Amino acid sequence: MHRNPRPLSAWRAGVTAAALAGAVGCGPMHYVGVAGGPTLLNVRVGSGPTMATEPMATPAVAERLARLRAERGTGRTDGDYVLGRGDLLSIRAFDFDQLNQHVRVESDGSIRLPLLNAVAVAGRTLGEVEKELTRRLGDYMYDPHVSVFVDEYRSQQVSVEGAVQKPGLVNETGRNLTVLDSIAAAGGMTPEAGTVITFMPTRVRRQAADGSDPACGTSGQDAAVDGAPVVVNTAELDDETRRAFFSMPVREGDVLRVQTAGNFYTTGWFDKPGAYPLHAGLTLRAAIAEAQGLSFPAKTDDLHIYRAGPNGKTQLLRVNYDQIAALQAPDVVLRDGDVIDAAGSAAKMVPWAAYKFITTVVHIGYKAASGGAA
Repeated sequence: MHRNPRPLSAWRAGVTAAALAGAVGCGPMHYVGVAGGPTLLNVRVGSGPTMATEPMATPAVAERLARLRAERGTGRTDGDYVLGRGDLLSIRAFDFDQLNQHVRVESDGSIRLPLLNAVAVAGRTLGEVEKELTRRLGDYMYDPHVSVFVDEYRSQQVSVEGAVQKPGLVNETGRNLTVLDSIAAAGGMTPEAGTVITFMPTRVRRQAADGSDPACGTSGQDAAVDGAPVVVNTAELDDETRRAFFSMPVREGDVLRVQTAGNFYTTGWFDKPGAYPLHAGLTLRAAIAEAQGLSFPAKTDDLHIYRAGPNGKTQLLRVNYDQIAALQAPDVVLRDGDVIDAAGSAAKMVPWAAYKFITTVVHIGYKAASGGAA
């Protein structure tokens, strides 16, 4: 069923007014499936609140992940685990049963054992603690052998937030816990989860504690020195970069935030314009299908997608849907809050108006004839 075009909404009028006033940002401009001219037009609408950093492009993500991986090394083994307060240890000594017990690292970072009294272990690895206990036990017996295991990992924790089943702290073990492992330990993603994930490494959190805002980019500091969190849209990454992200080792103090998918909106010449839930990885083609398709007068070769950008700006993405439908241009992955506007085509208005006129006349004539026959 075709509908008459609706009046311009407030946000669309604001965008139009801002564009006419010349409030155009200085961001890069490209077209997606439209021959010639700009595609990405940054338009500031009012002085809205500062937005969080938008997802990084694939090359920037790959470069950043490579630096983090090089900094963190190839991974840890059980012997590399750094002990801290709250960890539960299992002590085993050959031929010295008094030392065989479970002890928890106390608030002062030490453990207390028979004969050996208080032993400082916080900040040490398992291997270092084994050497220290063996050295001390050597004062009481010949050729001692002591082994230390971690029964409960409590001190080294990663925070997983957002759209996961069990948000909160995940205990980091001595193994090479990754981004994917951390999300899985939090129960996995919820059905409302989207494809945008923020990974805030420990270094970034420490910078935030010093007074900087890690969500607002790198004012005065280039991203190359790891001054901002890694914000990625996993649906837009290539397979290699996606694997590199999910296999990134995590460390104590890291924060992972899985964003909810949110909603997208359709306005203009759609058969059913309105608000719809955004599924993970939803593309423009699927979004049009959810809105029950485009009406006949829609200008399908120039759809507008309004997208929230950083620092209160709105990005205008102009898309040639005819080329996408013909598989001549890549589809567009939607983000939370995207507004898809289908304007009317002047060339299609005349035949559409004629069709509506004829169908209306036929419908009125049918009703009149039916009433006369009764």
